[in-house]
Amino acid sequence: GDTTLSALESTGSTSLATSEGVVNIASSGAMTTVKGTLNVDEAVTLDTTLYVTGATTLSALESTGATSLATGGGNVNIASSGAMTTVKGTLNVNEAVTFESTLNVDGFTDLNNTRVEGNLSVTGTLGIGGATTLNNDLDVTGDTSVSTFDSSGATSLATGGGNVNIASSG
Repeated sequence: GDTTLSALESTGSTSLATSEGVVNIASSGAMTTVKGTLNVDEAVTLDTTLYVTGATTLSALESTGATSLATGGGNVNIASSGAMTTVKGTLNVNEAVTFESTLNVDGFTDLNNTRVEGNLSVTGTLGIGGATTLNNDLDVTGDTSVSTFDSSGATSLATGGGNVNIASSG
């Protein structure tokens, strides 16, 4: 049957409900303190918020709702160096982003108001829709076709030799 104790002191191992049954410790709203290490061998269900102070290590975290990390400040490290981190939904970043290595993108990429500092290498076709301003020299190697060419200032063509065709034949 049920047993109610007002105080229990034990100096050795203590087992409760070893064959079956629910074990309730304290009453609703009362603080329950574990002064040693708490080891749980099976699944844990928490009916409300879990607050953790101090460093926390998780080997696996599954969240079914909105999840916030380091909301009071602090760095958040995900995975370890060299490990793959996969985001399976849309990734939204509200502040500046720094990539310390190569950024590889598969598929279409839309970059608005983009500035590149340093060299930019494009392999494949570079398509530009709209007016383009170059603030320095444009050096082109290989055959070049231009449908409309406007120049103000000094303009040189075939400076290293070669033919310059100004109209189509015929």
